[in-house]
Amino acid sequence: MKLTKRNTRLILGSVLLTLLIVLVFQNSREVTLSFVAVQVQLPLFLVIAISAVAGFGVGRLLRMRR
Repeated sequence: MKLTKRNTRLILGSVLLTLLIVLVFQNSREVTLSFVAVQVQLPLFLVIAISAVAGFGVGRLLRMRR
């Protein structure tokens, strides 16, 4: 099997998807998220995902300022 750009992307995508599935199953318990006056119960993997997206968004905003 020749390692082409398409095959490399397919392998990398499969590995990332597998890691994401493992993350979801290992962090599926409910946690309470408290922010200002709001309390919400969410699965831990969702809190991690929300934090990652928020961090990415803040990084993009700071990059646009320059």
